[in-house]
Amino acid sequence: MRVASTLLGLSLLAACTSEFTFTDSVNSRLYEFKPRAEFGDELSTPYVLGAQFEVFVEDNDQETDFVDWKVESTDPKVLQLRAAPYRMGAHILAVEVAAAGEGVTELLLRDTSGAIRGSAAVEVKRPTRAKLFAAPIYALDNPDFRGETPRPRIVVGGTATFAVEYLHNDIRLQGSTDIQAVGSTAIDAAVRHSELVDNRNWLQVSVGAEGRHSAELWLGDLLVEQIDIHGVRPSMIAGVELIDGDPITPDELAGEWLLVAQAVAEDKEPIYGVDFDWALPDRGFTEPGDVFIYEHDPDQEFRRVTARAYGVESGVSVRIAAGEPASSNDTSLTCSVTGGPAPWALGLLLLGLRRRRRD
Repeated sequence: MRVASTLLGLSLLAACTSEFTFTDSVNSRLYEFKPRAEFGDELSTPYVLGAQFEVFVEDNDQETDFVDWKVESTDPKVLQLRAAPYRMGAHILAVEVAAAGEGVTELLLRDTSGAIRGSAAVEVKRPTRAKLFAAPIYALDNPDFRGETPRPRIVVGGTATFAVEYLHNDIRLQGSTDIQAVGSTAIDAAVRHSELVDNRNWLQVSVGAEGRHSAELWLGDLLVEQIDIHGVRPSMIAGVELIDGDPITPDELAGEWLLVAQAVAEDKEPIYGVDFDWALPDRGFTEPGDVFIYEHDPDQEFRRVTARAYGVESGVSVRIAAGEPASSNDTSLTCSVTGGPAPWALGLLLLGLRRRRRD
């Protein structure tokens, strides 16, 4: 969403800005595999204070090589260029930026003569609160069920990971920031950073005792959120939900599919931090996890995949050629990715999955 700016009359540039597309690394998933223009001429503004990301400028006509072109911020106190622009491709210019302070500014694209050829408005806001969303449910990108967990229940001895979304009052802010987690006695809370999934922060919590605990999220000396966390006994687990995908297009009928296992209590509320043992009729697996990624093969007979934890299990029949369990706590999802994402994490992004309850 673009923001109104009093810094520059965009109408004066209307004749030329359509030549160039401004996008960023915050919400343009897997951008390296698609032309920037496919995401539309939009930045993910407003950004959370402290966010660091890349902005990409693409010549829609594929004519400009951007040699000696420049990008500048009209107010470096709001949006700071961390390094000189560089060419990401033959017709793509990229620049690393930091959301340094609250306010509104613009990015200006200048050609070799110094003339302004394009612009994009940017707004930065400090977070006043935060929301948590359970991983990997959050990555399924389902508008009907995003896995929001304001007061998560976590099994004693377990570890759970949550995506952190920042808000300024009711306005959602984009990107990750240098947030710090402080946990009360008997819990271990840490914030991890992900370049893979929406440039997102992830809160990872381990619970060592039953009862009520808390974790605080701090941005510098600003308390952004205090989170109530409840440690629960494994005996509270009353059922297991299996969440799988519904293929919508022919392309989704083949390839890697995903099952997500979710423990629930008698009141049907989720219990997080549970590792499940997975099995096929002819095979068990040594590694536990809360997700199961498998190769869908429409020519295969249906086989039942089961997930079991603390004496409770659930199963679903799928056409499967091969599969392996994985964990939403896997650091290849929740940490900075330098060597490439885990296959199941990539599958989370590529599959248009919808929630389905299983017995």
